[in-house]
Amino acid sequence: MRLGLEAGEHTLDLAEEQGIKGVPIAAQQLIDDGVEATVEPLKNRGLEVCQIGAFGYNPLSTDTEQQARESEVLRQAITLAPAAGCRYIVIGPGNYHPSGFGDVDPRNYEDAALDIMAAALKPMTALAEQYNVVLSFEPYLKAAVHGPESYLALHERVGSSALKANVDPTSLYTYWDVLDPQTSLEKTCEGFAGHYGLVHIKEVGLEEGFHVRMGLTPLANGRSDWATLLRYAGRHMADDGWVVLEHVQSVEEGRESIRIVRDAAKTAGVTLE
Repeated sequence: MRLGLEAGEHTLDLAEEQGIKGVPIAAQQLIDDGVEATVEPLKNRGLEVCQIGAFGYNPLSTDTEQQARESEVLRQAITLAPAAGCRYIVIGPGNYHPSGFGDVDPRNYEDAALDIMAAALKPMTALAEQYNVVLSFEPYLKAAVHGPESYLALHERVGSSALKANVDPTSLYTYWDVLDPQTSLEKTCEGFAGHYGLVHIKEVGLEEGFHVRMGLTPLANGRSDWATLLRYAGRHMADDGWVVLEHVQSVEEGRESIRIVRDAAKTAGVTLE
C-alpha cells in the first residue's frame, strides 16, 4: 500500500520531508489551473496525486444551480484525471442538508435518497468507465452513504465498477465506537471488502461537555488501533490504492502521526511505500 498525506498548508513540505509520495488535489484546482500547472510542482518534489477531491458533488442538494456547477466540475475532473496520474476522485456521501458534512437530514436514510443518487451517478460512472477513473464515496454517519450496507445498496442500483467507497472508519464512529473502536474498524474494512482503493486515517475522540460531543483529535489522543485497520485493509484494498493520513493540523502533529501510522504498519505486517 502507498502512503499519502493531507496537512493543509504544510502538506507538500511535510510529505517531502517524511518521504511520503502521495498528496491530494482539488478537482476545481485541476480545472482552473490545468493539469501541468497543478501536477508539475508535485513532480518536482518527487510527489504524485493520491486523490482528487470533488466533495461538493451532492445529488441530494436542493440548490440545483450549485449542483449543476458541481456536476460539471466532476465531469471535467473525470476527463482530466488520467493526465494527472490519478484514478481516484472522491465525492460527497449525499446529504439533503445544505451543510453537506456539517449537519443531518432524516431524509438521508430513506431509500428514495439512494434512488436519486443512483440516477445522477449512472451517467457519471459511465463517463468514468471510459477514462478508467474511479468515483469513490466518502461514507459519513450523517449522510445517505453511511456505511457498507447503504453503499452496497447504492452500488447495486448504479451497477458500475467505476463506483467505489473510501474506508474512513472514524467518520462512521458512534459514541460506543469511540470508547471501543476495535469491532467497528474490523466491520468497516470487511463490509467494504472489494470496493475500495482509498483508506483515510484520522482520529475522532470525545470532547469535554455536559452531553456527548465528538470531534477531530490528533492520532496520539485517540483509541483507534491503526494496526487493526491496516491489517484488514491490506487484505481487501485495490493494488493501486492509497492510505491517506488526513486533517493534520501542524508539522509537529504530522510527524508524530506519521510515526504512529508507520509503526502500526510494522505491527500489522504490511508495507507502506
